[in-house]
Amino acid sequence: MADGISGGIFLICLGVLLYTGWWWPGIMVAIGLSSGASLIFRGQIWRGILSFAFFISIPIGIWIINETEIPWTLVGPMILIGIGVVIIAKVLFFRDN
Repeated sequence: MADGISGGIFLICLGVLLYTGWWWPGIMVAIGLSSGASLIFRGQIWRGILSFAFFISIPIGIWIINETEIPWTLVGPMILIGIGVVIIAKVLFFRDN
């Protein structure tokens, strides 16, 4: 059931993207909605919410960067450093035993 719902949500999002032409970063919203819905319908509510929040933060972050005219030469390395720190923290502090 969860796969069918998430697949349907993804196809609806693709239809909206085709209609609006907002492919980037709109595809991130589509992925976030479908992956979040899949996890929620599997009973993993917090993981679903976090998955959606992660994917929706990408278009929001891009919008903020474009509005404030922050140079990508500064943003790109900070994003990679931040992702690296999150991965290391997850491995060190949140691993399953």
